[in-house]
Amino acid sequence: MNNSIQQFNEIGARKIEEVIKNFLKDKKDIGDLILGIQENLYELGRNIVQETLEDMDEYIRDLGVRKNNWEVVRKDPNCLLTSFGEVHYERTYYKPKKGGCRKYLVDDISGIRPHDRTTSDVDIRVIEEAIETSYAKSGREATYVDEISRQTVMNKLREIGIVEPEIKVNEKKKLKKLFIEVDEDHVTVLNKNKKECGMPMLVYVHEGKECVSKKRNRIINPRYFGGYIQKAEEIWLNVCRYIENVYDTEYIERIYISGDGATWVKTGLNWIPKSKFVLDKYHLSKYIVKATSHVDEKYKTQLEDAIAWPDKEAARRVFAEILEESETEAKEDAVLDCRRYILNQWDGIEIRGEFGQEIVGCSAEGHVSHVYSDRLSSRPKVWSRVGLEQMTKLLIYKENGGKIYDLVMYQREKERKEQKHQIQDEQITKLRNSLGSKNYMWDITPTAIDVGRKTRLYMGLKNLIGISG
Repeated sequence: MNNSIQQFNEIGARKIEEVIKNFLKDKKDIGDLILGIQENLYELGRNIVQETLEDMDEYIRDLGVRKNNWEVVRKDPNCLLTSFGEVHYERTYYKPKKGGCRKYLVDDISGIRPHDRTTSDVDIRVIEEAIETSYAKSGREATYVDEISRQTVMNKLREIGIVEPEIKVNEKKKLKKLFIEVDEDHVTVLNKNKKECGMPMLVYVHEGKECVSKKRNRIINPRYFGGYIQKAEEIWLNVCRYIENVYDTEYIERIYISGDGATWVKTGLNWIPKSKFVLDKYHLSKYIVKATSHVDEKYKTQLEDAIAWPDKEAARRVFAEILEESETEAKEDAVLDCRRYILNQWDGIEIRGEFGQEIVGCSAEGHVSHVYSDRLSSRPKVWSRVGLEQMTKLLIYKENGGKIYDLVMYQREKERKEQKHQIQDEQITKLRNSLGSKNYMWDITPTAIDVGRKTRLYMGLKNLIGISG
């Protein structure tokens, strides 16, 4: 590693001096200065990684514990794509004396798997980018110089196992009211070479809402659930487990499930104790407008009054009057559809008459847009079934505060345990401990910032800005 630092002091620092001189002399933009320095720092990063791995490899070759347990086979080159760009290095291939698998020991100690072409930092960044933007763009943004194909990005997303962030509960919360809001997105899915509409589900549990500004409220302690391939029963089971783990269910008086009244939404009533369905006002208003858009405004007011009361028979009478005013068969069909929907969801309307003061407004439509639509359906795109399921899980994982770093490292640790070989693992642990005791000593003081010395950079800057001796 001394060589990398020394080379940077001798060559890299001079390059940075030239970048700074050009920035001052040619009156360039600050961005030119930063990009010029960045190029040299990334080159330093690549050199340090290469030299560290090769230095470790040489050190391992000389260790007694290695000589007692492993025979040298040959030395091979390798290339890894890192956040700094491609790193090329050489490492030694060994075979065990007591049986087991042949290994590149320095790779094994460094967490580099046999078929890795990218390092874990790149994998983390690829997945983080892919959650926000397209596979192609995330492949371009993941590393400094080189590009990862969209196919590789897709494979990395599909391979990653998703484990929801741990919920730490010291004492179960005592709340009388709990709220669940439910909706789904609409996404184009390719299934057996045919396009169809997929509806990934979203459920979130929260403790109410608080005002953060005149026009905006914020839900309190939300927890998100959902997916695409998953069955509704699986999602509701996870919701039920969460409530039981976090809240004192004996203390809870009511749990309100707000949504559009679809069958899968009301399935939650069978899973969540003390739950009551509430028809959300967004879908209710949409059907009221659809039923009354072609008639006099008074009918809309009358229907809203009947629903607000709530009076089911009054609503029936208003619908009958609207049907009489409908001039075409198409408009009649639209009114009948709206009447069927509203009357079938009357239990979700009627509950507001009894518990309206404690029911908070449903913002599921906005949350679907925030959690799902921005990535899944805001721009024309087609998803595979597997890809959509994995992406919905990642979006929910991120919304629940999960870190992609934890997923990638968990995946690597899981693979390591699955391939565990006890004798070899003990030997490699000894090698790692031996490496840990080695003292890497180098001078990292760049000449250009050596305090108290009149370096060439110092003299150049002095001349450029006209400071006399």
